[in-house]
Amino acid sequence: MSKIISFALLYFISSSYLSAQSIESGNWKGVIHYETVEVPFNFNFRSLSDSSAIVIIKNAEEQISIKNVIVKKDSVFIPMYVFDAVIKAVYKDGKMTGEWHKNYRNSKGPLFTAEFNQPRFLTTLPKSIVVIENTWEITFTQRRGQTSKSVGLFKQNGNKINGSLITELGDLRYFEGVLYGDSVRLSSFDGVHGFLMMGKFENNAWNGVFHYESGYSEKWNATYDAKADLANPFSLITVLPGTHKPYYDILTAGGDYNAIDDDDLDGKVVIVQLMGTWCPNSLDQSKYLAEWYRSQDGEELALMAVTYEPGDKVYAQKRIESYATLLNITYPMFIGGSLSKGQAALAFPNMGKINAFPTLIMIDRQGYIRYIDSYFNGPATGTYYQKFKQEFNKKVKELLNE
Repeated sequence: MSKIISFALLYFISSSYLSAQSIESGNWKGVIHYETVEVPFNFNFRSLSDSSAIVIIKNAEEQISIKNVIVKKDSVFIPMYVFDAVIKAVYKDGKMTGEWHKNYRNSKGPLFTAEFNQPRFLTTLPKSIVVIENTWEITFTQRRGQTSKSVGLFKQNGNKINGSLITELGDLRYFEGVLYGDSVRLSSFDGVHGFLMMGKFENNAWNGVFHYESGYSEKWNATYDAKADLANPFSLITVLPGTHKPYYDILTAGGDYNAIDDDDLDGKVVIVQLMGTWCPNSLDQSKYLAEWYRSQDGEELALMAVTYEPGDKVYAQKRIESYATLLNITYPMFIGGSLSKGQAALAFPNMGKINAFPTLIMIDRQGYIRYIDSYFNGPATGTYYQKFKQEFNKKVKELLNE
């Protein structure tokens, strides 16, 4: 009798294990469940072995490839690419259920669920009666009444709509959604942010709610305006040539004090990126800078990243090492300190605080601060991203030729 029971138990364990490995390969619909709304996104799942898989998160034309997914019995662990976050889920009866967790937060993350072969949004929604124009002037209103401006950049294809939003804190990256009747829904999930934008068109204007995270949202309204724009990121903070030099010893005070040898920088054009490994805009800019730097002459130019993290020095160092490895960054990265715009500006006497992460500081051969790029328009913004690259390279060339 005991042999029969042992055999049955072994069969049950083995069959449970095997069924856990038979996660369907192909397209899935993931959902992040906030208090009052759900943020949908799509991802592709492909098993590599009994214990590993690849996941590709999709937002419009963006594809985020995650190659170190772990499958263990009935559980799936999906690290969020370079970010210190993870989706932990149990696979059962063709569905995934679990949590989207940011490891640097002590609180539990929102519920995550996923179903195989489901669209991001319903495909049976009524046909749109609205024709989208490409450029929107958007006003966001916080709960206490403060407002901020944004520009929406969207493209319509039937009932489908893709695009991005730019703000003077950086772009909100890739959105994908649907138009139905007089309404719109767009979502974006990049591993560290889950956004949902909902709106309705009436009286020649859009009005709606933008959900940033569970429990926090802002109202928004928008009108079409082909000339809508924001301040040039290089113009928000200006500095007179020959007036201010950075304090390199203070710049790394949150890590190893005086870690930067400024003698090595004498006579060079220096680019300082103030960033965070938790920040999607910093990721986009770091990808560009890593590739750009490999084509530059290190004898004439120096590039460094200084990072501000939601943790202590040990945590920050681990994040830097992981980040640099994943992005193949060959220029030095330093710990600046804790996550604070004020602390990020301490080494620069012309600023009380930075405007946003990332911020680029451009320093001439004489060691003076010359240009500051106060926010970043990444690849999701199309022509705005191209403008950044053109202006950045123009200013680098100008400083090198002095």
